Amino acid sequence: MSDALALAHHGPELHAQRWSLSPSEHAAFVRDLRFRYFKWDAFTSGVCRVIPETMVLRRADHENIVALAEDFHRALDRFERRAARNLEALRRLGIPPVLDPLIGCEDRDALQIARYDLFLTEEGRWMVSEFNEDAPGGFNESCGVPDLLGSPGDSLRWEGDLRRHVLDALRPYETIALLYATAFAEDLQHMLILERWLQEEGHRTVLASPEHLTIRFGRPRILGTGVDAVFRFFPGEWMPRLPNIDVWLKAAPQLPMMNPLRRLVRQSKTIFALWREETSLDPQDRRLLEEHCPWTESFQADKVPMLLEQRDRWVLKGAFGRMGDAVVIGSLVTEKEWSDALARAAAAPADFCIQERFAVRPLMFDQGPLYPTIGAYVVNGRFAGYYSRAAARPLITHEAYHVATAVANT
Repeated sequence: MSDALALAHHGPELHAQRWSLSPSEHAAFVRDLRFRYFKWDAFTSGVCRVIPETMVLRRADHENIVALAEDFHRALDRFERRAARNLEALRRLGIPPVLDPLIGCEDRDALQIARYDLFLTEEGRWMVSEFNEDAPGGFNESCGVPDLLGSPGDSLRWEGDLRRHVLDALRPYETIALLYATAFAEDLQHMLILERWLQEEGHRTVLASPEHLTIRFGRPRILGTGVDAVFRFFPGEWMPRLPNIDVWLKAAPQLPMMNPLRRLVRQSKTIFALWREETSLDPQDRRLLEEHCPWTESFQADKVPMLLEQRDRWVLKGAFGRMGDAVVIGSLVTEKEWSDALARAAAAPADFCIQERFAVRPLMFDQGPLYPTIGAYVVNGRFAGYYSRAAARPLITHEAYHVATAVANT
């Protein structure tokens, strides 16, 4: 394997290392990833989105990322406990009111799988622009790529074991429902890898939509099968659209779920604004916020003139959204596109926030410079592995490339 250009700036360092695969071996690898690990969307817009290179972290940088991810989990847990019963906070976070009863009564120590996507800035700081706490993905690539590649190379190792962490968390439950948005094949692929893991451990599983939840003889059932727990891969903000939302209001408090709907508190992009306003914030939480999170404000229509004038400085975000679909970075769009986006936000200001842009440090790959993000999984508060991506622009969308992430032994 040969090294691509390493970044020699101060602070954390990354470099990309090419896989020692021939073109035919790489084609076979992608085929196996698609059909053995259900990564059906390995190609997007006719382009293979799995880069045949590994992003390498120094050992010290890996340990720092693990500490940051676990610190964020604890800080967010404290914020969630305060916000979950505060109706004003829930409205400002953009959470639909119909979910208030569920969010207020769910188990505080409920199951959790989250992913914190860390960007390395040009000045050498790790930044998190949002939290993936509701229905984070990437399971197929996170586990499939290391399994298929084997060793990541001399003096390198894969860190974390997402499969084992998820299975350990769900071990107490015999029958587990895997609920997802059934119109999306890319969601089904996540459920199929989970189904395999769970069935290999002896669990019974049910694949279904949240619409299939019923209650019979006091027990939650999915497609007629009594279930002991749920793995929800269905956006929480979509739940009010379900025809059986009244059943969910009755069943959810007694149904262990990964992730519970209270995770919407952490998922909302507006969380940074509310978090920063807290005057009695724990000093450690304040440090996390100020050092690793961008300045964020709730959207206000009277700030549109300022936002038009300072387009390059700001990012407009919907409170909820997936794969960058509700993110507009002023510096990456035309004046008209920015003006139109602000007009849409002004028509529904409670659904949007503005965030100060930070400059992401590019990394050189064989195909040229890309902007990476290191995704760190956390399961029940503990680091569980990596799912990282890179894009041609500093905006991660469904067209971003998956990049395997390994850690140097020294």
